[in-house]
Amino acid sequence: MSDTQLPGPPPHPYAQPEPPTARGGSALPIAAMALGLVGLVTVAVVPLTFGAFAWLAAAAGAAAVVTGTIALVQRLRRGPALVGLVSGAVAVIAAIVIGALALGGASLGAQGGAGLGATSEQGTTGEPGATTEPGAPADGSEAVTWPRNMASGGLVFRGADAGLVESAAPAASALPEPRTAAELDAPALIRIYVDYRCPYCARFETANADTLARVLAQGDAAVEVTPLTFLDRVSEGSYYSSRAAGAMACIADTQPAAAWQANAALMRPDVQPAEGGPGLDNDGIIAAIEQDAGALSAEARACITEERFVPFAQALSSWAFANPVPHAADPELMVTGTPLVLVDGVPYPGDPADAAAFRAFLVQQGIEVQ
Repeated sequence: MSDTQLPGPPPHPYAQPEPPTARGGSALPIAAMALGLVGLVTVAVVPLTFGAFAWLAAAAGAAAVVTGTIALVQRLRRGPALVGLVSGAVAVIAAIVIGALALGGASLGAQGGAGLGATSEQGTTGEPGATTEPGAPADGSEAVTWPRNMASGGLVFRGADAGLVESAAPAASALPEPRTAAELDAPALIRIYVDYRCPYCARFETANADTLARVLAQGDAAVEVTPLTFLDRVSEGSYYSSRAAGAMACIADTQPAAAWQANAALMRPDVQPAEGGPGLDNDGIIAAIEQDAGALSAEARACITEERFVPFAQALSSWAFANPVPHAADPELMVTGTPLVLVDGVPYPGDPADAAAFRAFLVQQGIEVQ
């Protein structure tokens, strides 16, 4: 028998070593997978950021789709490439949809409200710098009806009884007419922007309500509260911020003597919605206000129940975010969040919950707190 051995069978084609391109081509599919996952993670925070990350999520997702496609065409690692391709496509679609909804909710709210015209180049109505005529919204939407006693765009309180400064209801879709301390015949004006589901606003109220009441009682300043609605986007479709702000407009219009207590009631931590939750219904809002302000009139209750001034509240919020803060020391200062607190146009820079720091700021602005 020959010592020569028969050659063995050829290696199975699937047992052959990977070609050099397959061994060295892991980076591209892994990059596709990473980009896709980044896109998905980024799109998840879009509803909490005014849609600011929507385009970043879309860009990461698009890059993942392109990279994953190239990896598949070159027959590189199929698993990561597919993960990147699919997750990237999902991120792009979700970013476009969620981003559009978040931006729309931040600008106008759930039921529309473009009736208040814009007066600056950052405005959202008409051409840059244009002013919408009263009663004629630039986008053709239904005219927004104003409440009484909010002609400045906010609720202005004065005196030891924290009485609401009276004003007639402006014409439908009129622009706010913010006033200075001098125009209010007050030594100073403390202007506060709030959202009634903003936890930092509640902390500011808890820490500083007594200080503000003393300032009013001393006659050292007027206090203006402007309710905003931008946190509707985290209300599970209940547009709680708009309904609470609309309720305050109802109080201003129908029962102004209860406005200071109603504002305090809606700021209570136990009244504010849980994070991400829908918040109280309209009957619950009425009950919360009555707990602090006493019984509401039948007209006030009906106004809140039928959401009479919700469109006004949403339009006012849109206007406030689209225009510089009225009479601010910095003419380019914009509302970017809440609470925003200013004394004669100078913003308070401290911790909303630090009562001592806020009192020191008032003293710096010439308001002594006894």
